[in-house]
Amino acid sequence: MATVSVGIDSDLDPGAAWALAGNLSRFDEWMTIFGGWKSPVPDSITEGTKVSSLIKVKGFRNVIHWTVVQYDEPRLIALSGTGRGGIDIDLAMKVDEIVDGSHFDLSADVSGGLLNGPVGRLVARVLESDVHKSISNLAAIR
Repeated sequence: MATVSVGIDSDLDPGAAWALAGNLSRFDEWMTIFGGWKSPVPDSITEGTKVSSLIKVKGFRNVIHWTVVQYDEPRLIALSGTGRGGIDIDLAMKVDEIVDGSHFDLSADVSGGLLNGPVGRLVARVLESDVHKSISNLAAIR
């Protein structure tokens, strides 16, 4: 299993931060592993909402079928997904208010199939870089 959690501060006010982090249709603007939606993106999100997307990590591509498992607007969105080869991905984005803006936390857990062995450790290193880049992208959007 590969687990990565990264946080970063932003000068965005919490409302603007949530408008980016909690909006599925804007994932392509900041998430580096995101390869596009494979299903319509719903106008409103609740726990149980289902969507599918393409995920790409260093040439590895997989369609992931997501379920929103937690949705606490304007603070948290968590998705759990499954893909080909027994791959499971849990992704959570959290927004907290801080004195001068917002703090983003992005965590990802990837497991299943070949990812439970030595390949998983390699994927963890690659994923950590991608998650850090993604959250930096998110904090920089205006």
